[in-house]
Amino acid sequence: MNRSRFSLSVRGSLFAASLLVLPVGCDSDPAGSGGAGGTTTTSDPDRDAALALVGADACGDTLDSVYEAATAPSPWSASMRGEVVRCAYDRVVTAEEMTAHYTDESLPPLTATTDVYKFRVAYWTERNEGEPVLTSGSFYLPKTMRGSPSPLLIVGHGSVGIADKCAPSREDPDGFHRDFRTQLYSLIGDGWAVLAPDFPGLGTPGAATWMYSPDEGHAMLDGTRAARKIAKAGLFSDKNVIVGHSNGGHAALSAQSYAKAYGSEGSIDAVVVYAPFWLSNGAWGALITNVGNALITPAFLSMSMQYFYGHLAAYEGEDKATSGFLPDKAEGIGTFLEGGCWQNVAREGDNGPEAIGLKKGADGFTMDYTGEIGNCGLNGNCTTPLQTTWKERWTVDRPPPDPTIPIVLWHGAKDDFLTPGFALCGVDRLQGQGADLTVCIDEEGDHSSLISTSADWVHSYLESVLLGGEGPAPCVGVEALGPDAKCSVPIPNSVDPNEP
Repeated sequence: MNRSRFSLSVRGSLFAASLLVLPVGCDSDPAGSGGAGGTTTTSDPDRDAALALVGADACGDTLDSVYEAATAPSPWSASMRGEVVRCAYDRVVTAEEMTAHYTDESLPPLTATTDVYKFRVAYWTERNEGEPVLTSGSFYLPKTMRGSPSPLLIVGHGSVGIADKCAPSREDPDGFHRDFRTQLYSLIGDGWAVLAPDFPGLGTPGAATWMYSPDEGHAMLDGTRAARKIAKAGLFSDKNVIVGHSNGGHAALSAQSYAKAYGSEGSIDAVVVYAPFWLSNGAWGALITNVGNALITPAFLSMSMQYFYGHLAAYEGEDKATSGFLPDKAEGIGTFLEGGCWQNVAREGDNGPEAIGLKKGADGFTMDYTGEIGNCGLNGNCTTPLQTTWKERWTVDRPPPDPTIPIVLWHGAKDDFLTPGFALCGVDRLQGQGADLTVCIDEEGDHSSLISTSADWVHSYLESVLLGGEGPAPCVGVEALGPDAKCSVPIPNSVDPNEP
């Protein structure tokens, strides 16, 4: 078995803690090559080396231009999926910076072994057939890559909020969320090439469609195309693995379901997800009912608002994004959601819905949502036209797995955000629908720490799938959760693909 070059290392962690590392992001260098307002025309040896790696003419746009509106090709065809609209060199992400992250965030230590070139990209993906949408993202090429030609990882980020500044590629301190850095650095710091979509509307024009499977899953699959359109011939092999954490795990599982019908550039050889959200999205309706008041938290209320806001925009038009909210609250809720990232819209007090007077669903949503739609999500009895409309939408957001593409699902036994009981509902759904599923439990892991503690195992698995390595020893499975562990949510959890 090839030993991972990005390994658990207390000595490396102590060394990193002694360094003064100043990450260069879009807010820390607004005028330079790494800044949101920077250009990519100044002579820079790192930039020159990065462009030589991908192809000298591939990425000459400015960083600002990546997020600008673009006119979709017309007529549109499926062959245009993944067409790159803009590409800009951003910066070098140093091994020291990545190693220091784990110490600074009090996470289990990891030691990066290579610096990484970062680009920002914008490319076309497709919502529904014939409906192109633009997504931005980040493209990471390690200076020392795994394999020549290199395989490619497509990596999905967790929830960051839906304001444009929250797009992880921008590296805004609020939006470049610690969990995404934890996941990303564990991969690129070990030499894996990565394309990480922001997802449509997050950074690019339009409403972000959080947890909307077609947008997220298609953006992941089109990332395989976009990366290979940017890179010069021979840089990449035809092998891909899709990876995601939390909501990014939802995106990854959606991409897994769509892969054969929608297509990709190269094969999808496996999917690896950490603590994926794979519950019924009817949960967002159930949580805003009177019954849901017993479970609602600022985070869950914010997530419900984000879900309905984005889905109304996608299904009914941008002008309908706030139509589920009370008329006297709608504008304020829209401004609130579009004005801050996760740390500002999903926390307690002034950093969450309470800041605009919302503590429960009825404080912000119309009675159609807290009653008719919410009760459909709560008990599964959906008979009215409005109920069946949302039931169909929730069903779209948990598509059945492809039994030919293996899935590895890691979860932390001490995850207190997406608890093991919640996670097992997703496991039951996947297994009941015939997924080729391996479940791995980190007995000490929580929603974040399991990423770094499972890194050696995941790297060895990636080596086996993508590079012909021996592979890891079997992981600890669901038995670690105890004999009484089971799906524990107060809403229906069907394995019928026609149910949400």
